[in-house]
Amino acid sequence: MSESQDRPQPSKQVTEAQDQFILEWGRMSSSWGINRTMAQIHALLLVTGQPHSVDDLIERLHISRGNASMNLRDLIDWGIIQRFRKPGDRKDIYISDNDIWHVFAKVVRERKRREIDPTISALKDCLAMIPEDEKSEEAQILRDRLNTLLDVFAMIDMVFDQAFASDEAFKLAVESFQGSSDKSSKT
Repeated sequence: MSESQDRPQPSKQVTEAQDQFILEWGRMSSSWGINRTMAQIHALLLVTGQPHSVDDLIERLHISRGNASMNLRDLIDWGIIQRFRKPGDRKDIYISDNDIWHVFAKVVRERKRREIDPTISALKDCLAMIPEDEKSEEAQILRDRLNTLLDVFAMIDMVFDQAFASDEAFKLAVESFQGSSDKSSKT
């Protein structure tokens, strides 16, 4: 018996809305460079707020077992879903972190670690390749542009450190945003 058969089934309209969200989350995420299936698995776990087995995911999303397993491992690595097992059961169950703000912060941290940090390192490596005694116009343009890009990334790092560096910093940033959002909606 699958995990989904243990709980009341949503109406057809709720299921259709969930499916639409899952498709949209996958579409949007793939445009950000995130695997579509990984995003759809996360969307299903997030939007239902319920634990699902691999069999549930395969059935609902029409994906292969291998695809499900690989993407579940990635989602666990990102820290936005957890795997657990009910006492006495031999089947793994997966559930999403249901705090949307917390999930967002984890995704931003992971994207920074995987994409921004290596880019900063690559820019520094490129800058170091230019001989210091090279005075050509091309060398100066390259230095200027690489340094400007490093300034842009330094600004991103500063914003990241203020808002995402820790769960506490992010919580304060969210509270600040929600407070300013409440004030602007009242005017």
